[in-house]
Amino acid sequence: MTERTLRLAIADYDRVAALVDGSVRVPGVRLGIEHLAPSETFYRMLSADEFDVSEMSLSNYLIAREQGRAWMAIPVFPFRSAFHMNIYVRDAAGIEAPAGLAGKRFGLPEYQMTAAVWVRGALQHDFGVHPSEIEWFVERSPELSHGGETGFTPPPGVRIARLPDGETLQSMLLAGALDAVMPSPYPGMASRLNRTSEHDLRAAPGIRRLFGDPWAEAVRTFQAHGFLHANHTVVVQKRHLENDRGLARNLVDAFVDAKQVAYRQLAGLSRSSLVLGAVRLEQQRAVFGADPFPYGLAANRDALATLIGFSNEQGLTREPLQVEELFAAGTLDT
Repeated sequence: MTERTLRLAIADYDRVAALVDGSVRVPGVRLGIEHLAPSETFYRMLSADEFDVSEMSLSNYLIAREQGRAWMAIPVFPFRSAFHMNIYVRDAAGIEAPAGLAGKRFGLPEYQMTAAVWVRGALQHDFGVHPSEIEWFVERSPELSHGGETGFTPPPGVRIARLPDGETLQSMLLAGALDAVMPSPYPGMASRLNRTSEHDLRAAPGIRRLFGDPWAEAVRTFQAHGFLHANHTVVVQKRHLENDRGLARNLVDAFVDAKQVAYRQLAGLSRSSLVLGAVRLEQQRAVFGADPFPYGLAANRDALATLIGFSNEQGLTREPLQVEELFAAGTLDT
């Protein structure tokens, strides 16, 4: 049988490496895989529908579905965390706890990004700080941003301004013009959209994480809610799903198999340069279980319903969708 080629854009997660090297394959399909920074992938999909299969911000996907984009997701979630762990503050701002962000100036790459939706949801529902109590600043320009491609307008009741030309989240934080920032949560991959690196923030003087023990906060988040924040999914152009009714499920199965290959390779942490890597892996499994990046609807329904609610509550979407509406029919029993 002749294979057809589908272009897949996704970041360089270890959980997809087996798809790249061909040890895991999709029946009847050759994946032409391009590793891109997530923000770059999302922009190219939103602006030009460039890829057949693509990693996609869940927040952008919810907005794009409302706008009639011809995409359908499969229940694969390649990136998750507890994103409020990535808040950085100026020492001089005197912010010692999340409640201290009320009345402060907070910088983000852009307002509608999924990690920011999770951060605002956590601040409001876990720590009592409503988005309207914070003055928000965004780094990306309308000409080179996800919001620029979806027609983002500030929701009622929140104050959002763009950084001055030539400034970055880091430069404004160091200058005292911002009190807190959350940079792009996937550092290390070049993107035209991101101008502040979390790696650089960690090394900058007078700047620190809001949560001094991010591991403990991630554990608290997981134990309180039963999930870590699902940030991205994978979308497929609807025309491919219509031409091949088995494609969605075959893609899910391939992503699952590739993830299992990565999990088996984690045994090598005992030989890596990560000090006590095997111990940290034991701790991770004790808290998050053997599959900390679960795919499928059953394992992610609560996280997805929460994010849909946050998106609607924060004025990014008009009506909350049902979880099942977001995913291809052949995957609803996963």
